[in-house]
Amino acid sequence: MIHQASEIPEIPESFLARWQNTTDVMAGIFDVPAGLIMRVLPGEIEVLVSSRGEENPYEAEDKAKLDTGLYCETVMSTRRMLHVPYALEDPEWAQNPDVAMNMVSYLGVPLFWPDQQVFGAICVLDNKRHVYQDKYVELLREIKKSIERDFVVITQQRQLTASNRELQQALVRLTALQNELLRSEKLAALGAVVAGISHELNTPIGNSLLAASTLQDHAVDFLTNMEHGLTRCRMQQFVRTVEQGAAILMRGLERAAKLLNTFKQVVEDQPVRDRSHFDLGEIMRVVVAQLSHAIQGSGHSVHCAIEPGIVMDSYPQQLALVATQLVSNALQHAFRPGAVGTVRISAQSDGRGKVTLTVRDDGVGIPESDLGRVFDPFFSTQLGQGGSGLGLLIVYKLVTATLHGSVEVSSGSGQGTCFTVVLPLSAPKVLNNSECPLPQPTAVLCDRVRPS
Repeated sequence: MIHQASEIPEIPESFLARWQNTTDVMAGIFDVPAGLIMRVLPGEIEVLVSSRGEENPYEAEDKAKLDTGLYCETVMSTRRMLHVPYALEDPEWAQNPDVAMNMVSYLGVPLFWPDQQVFGAICVLDNKRHVYQDKYVELLREIKKSIERDFVVITQQRQLTASNRELQQALVRLTALQNELLRSEKLAALGAVVAGISHELNTPIGNSLLAASTLQDHAVDFLTNMEHGLTRCRMQQFVRTVEQGAAILMRGLERAAKLLNTFKQVVEDQPVRDRSHFDLGEIMRVVVAQLSHAIQGSGHSVHCAIEPGIVMDSYPQQLALVATQLVSNALQHAFRPGAVGTVRISAQSDGRGKVTLTVRDDGVGIPESDLGRVFDPFFSTQLGQGGSGLGLLIVYKLVTATLHGSVEVSSGSGQGTCFTVVLPLSAPKVLNNSECPLPQPTAVLCDRVRPS
């Protein structure tokens, strides 16, 4: 019984072509009309490769039923070499179907897959008596080894193809999972944004509605009192109530308008027309001077260690806003209450047309779980508590879109935080609508990323 592989793999054309050359050469060396590579199939045996020659009666893809007594069938079932010098004188082989094709001499050895399952056989057949010497037998065994080495390569290629297919399927599943996670994260982020913005706007709008309602009630009371006569004291009280209500209305509406303007600033492209040559150190010292009141109120210190001579051709107003946002963020959120900290601004030119600006603090640091999200829209650890989560997004947008640079953040719990901004000394020109008005400096919008 032939124990063949459960799966019949396809043989690549490149191997079939090489085996064709092998059988052609083999038939010539052995001086026989037929050199064959046979393959066993379910219930059949097939001529996989046949040497080319006029006297060869076998052709590739010829098939025969098993259990018919073929030479090669015996080789495969016994898993051993078979040598039949002259079948017509051998009662065991005289009625062999190959004899009917005038193939009266045979020499063949079995071929095995790497798992030792039968592939088939390699053989030579002759139409006359042929006794094969040991050197020919040894040559046939070497050809067998060569083909079986090809089987190893074919098996490895199949395994690699299967692995690649599995990897591709895994990649498809992973991509689908990533998309699902991204969708879930976006929905979660959207929920947080809606909650935060609603709270931010509801507070000033709610206060304004309360003030307006109170004024309306006082106005009704005032009209009622007018019918019965008003005293001087009552009129003064009404005027004070109106003044207080109007002040509350103004503060609430101004706060709401400021928030809406901030949101608009993030989503709209702002015109940029203030390009000029400037000294980076001077711009940073101006930023520190403008923040002097906030610095004194925080109890912390800010040191600018930028030597003169780093000249840039860029957009100083936007660069100043970037530095202002970063320094203010550090002053407000890098340090624990009651602690005294330091923020340091430094810069270094690389001599190849770029400058690295760093804003570093010695505070408590940003948790690793938050580092990858600090530039995300509306991400804030204090969303709904005065933090809109847009300050560092504005920094990122200005640095990448207007200043044509990059910004990164590094930190560790208890190790402080460092924002690194890499900029070209000469920024590419930013094109805008020439009719747009020159943007005015915006108020500092701290991103409210409190480290811990």
